[in-house]
Amino acid sequence: MAWAGRGGQRVAWVALLVGAVAPGCSNDTGQTPDTDATGSLVTEAETTGGSETGTGEPTTTLDTSTGAELQCGNGDVDPGEACDDGNLDNSDACLNSCVLAVCGDGFVQNGAEACDDGNSDNSDTCTVLCQEARCGDGFVQLGVEECDDGNEQDDDGCTTACVVDTVMLCGNGKVDDGEECDDGNTLDDDNCLPTCVPSSCGDGFKHAVFEECDDANLSVDDGCIECMAAYCGDGYVWADMEACDDGNLDNNDDCLVDCSQASCGDGFIHNSDEACDDGVNDGSYGGCAPGCASLGPRCGDGQIEPDIETCDDGNLVPLDGCDDKCQKELPAECLTYVPLAEPDRNAIFNDGPGKVTKCDKQLENKWYRLTGPAGTAMPTNPLKPFDCGTDAPGWMVGVHPIVDDGVVDRQVCFAWDTDCDWQTTIQVRNCGEYYVYRLADPPEECLRYCGLD
Repeated sequence: MAWAGRGGQRVAWVALLVGAVAPGCSNDTGQTPDTDATGSLVTEAETTGGSETGTGEPTTTLDTSTGAELQCGNGDVDPGEACDDGNLDNSDACLNSCVLAVCGDGFVQNGAEACDDGNSDNSDTCTVLCQEARCGDGFVQLGVEECDDGNEQDDDGCTTACVVDTVMLCGNGKVDDGEECDDGNTLDDDNCLPTCVPSSCGDGFKHAVFEECDDANLSVDDGCIECMAAYCGDGYVWADMEACDDGNLDNNDDCLVDCSQASCGDGFIHNSDEACDDGVNDGSYGGCAPGCASLGPRCGDGQIEPDIETCDDGNLVPLDGCDDKCQKELPAECLTYVPLAEPDRNAIFNDGPGKVTKCDKQLENKWYRLTGPAGTAMPTNPLKPFDCGTDAPGWMVGVHPIVDDGVVDRQVCFAWDTDCDWQTTIQVRNCGEYYVYRLADPPEECLRYCGLD
């Protein structure tokens, strides 16, 4: 039986040589060479039942061009041989078909190949590189591996154990499996973080619009509270910065508006236990006694403080003779009078009978002040008819009071045939710089109260 190399390569060139000998032709012994079914020469050993060439015996062929005998394995590279290492070992660099060993020839080359299954299928146990299939070689071994991307990275869809894993493509603008959001950017101050989860208070990233700060915690005693900058009045006590914070603007409770604790001397009256607090509390006039428990001397306490008060009527009501600063004041009638300023009311105005004739009516007992061209005070000497623009002019009997007299009663006479044909009672007060008169309605018509400079 003729020896055939892997893949029929040896048979092919032997057949080519044999094919050069026409059927029926004899060799140089005069005999016709025996051939097998493939056309290969059959040696004597084969026809006599000897051993195959795989036993180490050279394979003999005939070079029809020269008649020389060719032997693969004789150690000589004969024509048609790519190599001849003098042996028939298929695990070295030269196969027993005298062709060079290559990956994929079906023979494992010692020291160069881990395996050789003679095919180009990368999904079995031996790759086209003649290496044992393994996870990480870049080839998916059927029935063993789900994937094989040839690297040692676990976050690219295929793990280092060659198992398919979900790939998150955060930043591609599409919400993939495992993502809560994806805005197509890597900004950490918008609504979607670079990790493709929505922005939230406490995530450690300050939102450009909705947050003033984000310190990655939910503590309410530091400088960032609910992602807003802490401040006095927010209702949370900022450790080491505030003594208190009650969230209001009331300075009369336990916590002041500057977030300091209320105390005697802070200038604010604590509702529950202080009568006063002027910030000094030394018991001075108008101030507060030490300890904030009682008031110091002040206007309205009914006690006149020498060199400070000119009066103290026990109240702070003005227009009662003692004002709200405890200073003597003009009485109400000196401040709330009705002015009488007509030029023809002056006693020196007399245009005779039948001309200007004015009469006072319905004076209603109000307080009046003579002022301007009417004069400054009521005359105290008798007048004559038609003075001050009327028929019977009125003049006051007696003298004007001094300031300390207060309100006094006086008689007013109206002159006609005599110095006092009619009379009535009025009241007068000296206001210091002027007089005021409480005038009753005259007893008859065409009577008038007169003034004089």
